[in-house]
Amino acid sequence: MKKIDTLDAARIKKLEAKINKLQSSINELDSKLSTHIGFIEKVYERLRNPISNIKNIFG
Repeated sequence: MKKIDTLDAARIKKLEAKINKLQSSINELDSKLSTHIGFIEKVYERLRNPISNIKNIFG
């Protein structure tokens, strides 16, 4: 019975390591995506209200 418990414990440790690696990857991708979305919103901010922007340009 102890041998089975040891095998289960080893499998659980491997699974925990894989879960931690996946969580790290998800966190990294989330950070990159958030940065990219912020960049896109900043770049296209003027396109949200194009008529207002044209009015501001021509007075």
